Amino acid sequence: MTPKTLRGALNQIQRMLSGTEYSEDLWNTLVALRGPDSRNRKLKSATTAVIRSTAFPKRPCDYLSVFGTDSKKLASRRRSLFANREDNNHFREHVADAFKSLGLSLSEENVWNK
Repeated sequence: MTPKTLRGALNQIQRMLSGTEYSEDLWNTLVALRGPDSRNRKLKSATTAVIRSTAFPKRPCDYLSVFGTDSKKLASRRRSLFANREDNNHFREHVADAFKSLGLSLSEENVWNK
C-alpha cells in the first residue's frame, strides 16, 4: 500500500530500516543520497549522482537532484577522492558503504548504469 502522507511514507521507511535483511544496505544508500558537504559538482557527479541513478533508475524528482551515468573519468575522480582524502568530512565513508551496498565499484566504471 502506498502511503498518502509524508508521515506515512517515513513510517514505512522506518519499518524497512528496523531489522529486515536489507536494513543496513537501505540505510547506507539513503545516507549517501545527499552528497558531499560542498558545492563540488565534480565530486557529486562521481559519487552521489551514480548512487542516485543506481538506487532510482527512473530518476524521480530529477529537477531537484543530480543524476548521471558512470564513466572512466568519474571512476578516476573517485580513486583520487579516496587516495588524496579530497573532502573535509566523513563523506567518503558514506560513499564507500553505499557503493558496496548497491554492488558498485568505487575504482572502476560501473557499466550497468548506462
